[in-house]
Parts: sequence; C-alpha cells; structure tokens
Amino acid sequence: MRVCREVSTWVRENVEQPVEDWVTRTEEQFTEQPCNWWCLCCNKWFCFLVTLLVRIVTFIIVTITRLVTEVICEIVGFVLDVVGIIVGLILSIPIIGGIIRAILNWITEIIWRIVSLPDLLFSAFGAMIPKKIYVKGIILNDNGTPFATEEQLMPSINFARTVLQRECNVRLIYTGTCVPKINTPTEAQTVDCGSSGFFADLLGIQGAHFEFVSSDCGFKDGHKRIIGLGAELLIFVIRDVTPSVGTDIIGCSFASTHNYVTVQASALLAEVPDTVAHEIGHACDLSHTSESNDALVNLMYPNTDRTNHILSTFQRAWFRSSKHCVII
Repeated sequence: MRVCREVSTWVRENVEQPVEDWVTRTEEQFTEQPCNWWCLCCNKWFCFLVTLLVRIVTFIIVTITRLVTEVICEIVGFVLDVVGIIVGLILSIPIIGGIIRAILNWITEIIWRIVSLPDLLFSAFGAMIPKKIYVKGIILNDNGTPFATEEQLMPSINFARTVLQRECNVRLIYTGTCVPKINTPTEAQTVDCGSSGFFADLLGIQGAHFEFVSSDCGFKDGHKRIIGLGAELLIFVIRDVTPSVGTDIIGCSFASTHNYVTVQASALLAEVPDTVAHEIGHACDLSHTSESNDALVNLMYPNTDRTNHILSTFQRAWFRSSKHCVII
C-alpha cells in the first residue's frame, strides 16, 4: 500500500537516519575527549551506554515499523488490490459496469466532500495545509504504436506540478507512465467531449476500455479507485479529442463517471503544457470560468490562450476538498 511505503520512508528519513547521524557524531566526540580518571573514565563509558541504548531502541522501532509496513501492510494491500481488480473488471463491463461505476463515483464524491468540509472552510480563509494528489500517465496505442511517449508527457506533468503547488499547496506525485500492450479499440482512440461522449464513456466500449486498462496499469493501490479517497488520477493520452464547441478542445474529463482524464496526443506534441493541469482541475470538479477577457489568466479558462494559470479562492478550496487530494 502506498501509505505503508510512505510511512516506512518517513521513518527511515526522519528517525533512523537522523538518529544514526547523531550516534556517529556523539561517538566521535566522546572518542576524542580525554578520559576522566577520577571516575574510571565514566565520561566515556556513560556515552557508550547512551549511544548503545539509543541504537537498540531505534533498531526496535525501525524493525517493528518495517514489519508492519513492509510485510503485514503489503499483504493486506495486495489482498485489497486483488479485490479492487475484480471490482474493476466488473466495472469494465459495458452498460451495467458503467452505470455502477458512475453511481460509485457519485457516492464516494459526496462522502469525501462532506468529510473534507473542514479543509474546504480553512482553505477558503487561506489556511491551506500541505496535501497530495497522485497522477499516473497511460499512453494508449493503435496496433502497438503509442500515441506519444513519456518524454512528451512529462512537460505537462511538471507544469501541473508547479501550478498546483503554487495555487493550492497540493504536491503532485507522479507515479509513472504505463503503455498498455492491449490494442486500443477505435471507439476509445477518439473522445467526444459533448453529451454523446459522456454516454459513450458511461455505457459504451470507450469507458469500458478505459476502466479495463485502469485495472491493468493501476493494479497497485487499485482498491483506492473503489473507495475513492487518494486514488491515482489517470491521464490517458489518446489520438484525438472531438470538440463539442469551438476548435481548441484538446483534453476532456467526465469527472462524475470515472477517475481519469483524456488528453489529445497532439497537445503534447504541440507543447501545450497547461492541458493536463486544466483537466486535473476538471477531474477535481472545477468548471470552466467565464469566457471574458479577465478569465484568460485563469487555469480553467476554456481556451488554449490561457495565461498566468491562477485560481480563485473558491476554486482553490473546492479543488483541495476533492477526494483526489489527501493529506497522507
């Protein structure tokens, strides 16, 4: 489980290593200091006993932590992930799976929005504690040829990381890129961002394929897509996005039906770096801003002419209270 790995890393970096550094410095100090013969070198053996005791206590704490996080917790996590992939396969069944997927997403969205009300209120007043959002790239293919590369995706990921940290105090954690071996059906290579695309995602092959690939590429911690909280937000790189209005739509998100967004490959190739950040905003339930000139500076302006990429106070608070943004 991701939490287990992070706890283990935190203990190693903030407990084990600092203590080891302290013990090393202390041993060097009492080795160099002269012996107090009047107390049979008590200054040296006392320091030795203290450092030995600290080593023993630290060893016990670290060993227990590793036992829990790297053995027990991993076993529990694996079992949950197996359950998650079974549920994911059910959710990848066209029509019935899509309906269940949408209902599940609506329920978890409502639950975690209610739970996050305190953070919503604090964030609205500018008190934004550090939070995280996990993002994974999934690059689809046509007969084995990927629509893009991880190298082409990374500028957009890094741009999103910068904007979300600056605007929302949310650290974007990139968990890697997956290129599925299974061929992408034609229905899933192009996404319509209009109403027909919504129903294709909800009831058709398109949404079923995305969910199936999600279970494959996102097996680790995949159970979080079921409970909603802290699930990886998946960035699908596809061939094309069909605009419902205008000609500048190069990304799409139906936040109410799934935990992923789609980005047109040409947006990466054309170096439009804010597309992923914009779609992540949609995935966290941010809507488009007004199409006035003043909105050009906003990240959620529905046009590729966006500049500055700021968010309003309400947008920041609403984004942070999304189920994708977590403290741990």
